[in-house]
Amino acid sequence: MLILLIGIGLTLAVTSARLHALDGVSSAQLTQAARHAARAGDAALRQWVRRTEAGHPTLRVFLVDRQGRELLRRSLPVRLQDWVKLNLAQTVALWEGAPAGAGPAVHRAHVPVPDSWWNVPAIESADGGVHFALFLPFDASAYEVLGVPHVLVLLFLCAVCVSGLACWVVARHIIRPVLGVQQGLRSLARGELGARMGPALAARTDELGALAADFDATAQRLQELVSAQEMLLRDVSHELRTPLTRLRLALELARRGGQNMPAQLDRIERECGRLDTLTGQVLRLSRLREPRALAAAPLDLAALVGETVADLAYEAEAAGKAVAWQAPHAPVRVHGAAAELASMLENVLRNALRFTPRGGRVDVALALHPGRVGLSVRDRGPGIAPEHLDQVFAPFFQSDPARSSGHQGAGLGLAIAQRVAQRHAGEIRLANRAGGGLRVEITLPC
Repeated sequence: MLILLIGIGLTLAVTSARLHALDGVSSAQLTQAARHAARAGDAALRQWVRRTEAGHPTLRVFLVDRQGRELLRRSLPVRLQDWVKLNLAQTVALWEGAPAGAGPAVHRAHVPVPDSWWNVPAIESADGGVHFALFLPFDASAYEVLGVPHVLVLLFLCAVCVSGLACWVVARHIIRPVLGVQQGLRSLARGELGARMGPALAARTDELGALAADFDATAQRLQELVSAQEMLLRDVSHELRTPLTRLRLALELARRGGQNMPAQLDRIERECGRLDTLTGQVLRLSRLREPRALAAAPLDLAALVGETVADLAYEAEAAGKAVAWQAPHAPVRVHGAAAELASMLENVLRNALRFTPRGGRVDVALALHPGRVGLSVRDRGPGIAPEHLDQVFAPFFQSDPARSSGHQGAGLGLAIAQRVAQRHAGEIRLANRAGGGLRVEITLPC
């Protein structure tokens, strides 16, 4: 639109200037001035032509003789060449008084010249020659560039300037944030996980703003994953160091022999079992954190809970504890991975039994709600400090000493349970019971 408006304005301005350039000038005046100059001969007539064209740049004056030769030996424009070929002979005949076709002879020198640019008056020179004046008003050939009218050249330059400026602004508008994203990606490649696009770019409402937001989210997620991996490695190293230290001490005592040999061998066996359990839980948590598809299939959650409760009931009975489970009358259908759900249930139940005192009971209940199913596990342990309720899902987190005293655990059970629930589009929540103990609520879609 800008190019169009400028082009229209430029064309109107040039046209108006060309029209006003000949205000007060007529063919009759030019004819009289030419005849006056011709009284002094052809040389004076040539000077008059040059002065006239210099004073009126949009006017061309051509004086041709009987043979079509121009007084200044210039080439005629194409349209005047066509006129010479078609009408010059007839005009010469009329001027000489000879009939051209039918009609009386007319001597052009003695006929009043009408005020029209398209008349062809005869100009007699004092040197005895005669020339016929061809006026070409509003001519712009003097302003042509390589044969192209200057108006078109100006329009082309206008279009180039406007479009060039617009393209430069658009390119700057696009390239600058793209360069910012590129710099951010290079920072990430160098390991600078704190690189962000900044609020100015993220506040944009176009696709580049969405790209910046996605970049920031990706960088934040990468930073969280790397931090979690580093923390996991640090915690694993710490957790492995304790049983390894006990193993090393037990081996040293076993080498000494004596009556304590069987006890030391039993200790070595227990520490090896703890290492095996810890390694298995770490590997399971790592696999659950991998971004792989869930191998889900329809299953009966009630039956799965019943099997898990039955497996743990023997261990609970041997420890002087009990698990109360009332199976629903109808199957509870969910869509999920049986192995992962069983692992989640086992970790939650083992955690509840671990902190339930001897003679206590763990209650397990399953409830159906519209579009979801809720599994509740309640123990009668010491509970968790309110400020630690959200932290217990972190790997290797140990709650307050009052709850964990005397209980061995790596702190991975609830982390595994939460990851399984998230992979099944569910959630897990913890809350302290009013009468003491902890309540774990697991919600899954059905």
